[in-house]
Amino acid sequence: MDLERLRLETSAAHNSVEQAIPLMGREFTSKEYISCLRRIQGIVGTWEQVAVNSPIGWVRELVVERQRCHLLDQDLRFFGISEINSERPVLPRMNDEASLLGTMYVMEGSKLGGKLIARHVQNTLELTSGNGTAFFRDHGRQTGLLWKQFCDILRVRVTDPESGQVIESAKEMFRVFGSWVNHSAYAHNSTANLSIENARANI
Repeated sequence: MDLERLRLETSAAHNSVEQAIPLMGREFTSKEYISCLRRIQGIVGTWEQVAVNSPIGWVRELVVERQRCHLLDQDLRFFGISEINSERPVLPRMNDEASLLGTMYVMEGSKLGGKLIARHVQNTLELTSGNGTAFFRDHGRQTGLLWKQFCDILRVRVTDPESGQVIESAKEMFRVFGSWVNHSAYAHNSTANLSIENARANI
């Protein structure tokens, strides 16, 4: 896999997602932050639930090692929110290794910069270090290393003919992620209840 091609061809979609997350570069209230966490909980939880049920064994094991929805649960509990967001986005198809890795490129990349977001949230809401920002702190100092390892996996495992599929899957995942977090494309409850089963059926 040519990672530079992947980066360049998804850069516009990537930038759109960064602009959709309403945390950096502005002040916000704890209510707005909680709302953002719940939206992220919806997409991260859905993606992880589908990915850990993938029949592609080595990818499934990789996802299990890197799960982080429990950190969102932890942060929300800190703010007194115990119920799980029942609304779910409809994910891109992940019916083979290439398309699954394309979506994972987005999910793994979303961990980068988390430390900066955590610090901004902490300062804005005057939180004690670590409280309410576990999700963005994620793997801490290991985040960069884990990203490099994932990029090495893409470089080795994805063949040239599969590269286009990885790129298109990543673009679609960026679109879904940005729309969902921006709260402009929430699925209706009827769709939300079926989205996980639909995604599993496409594997």
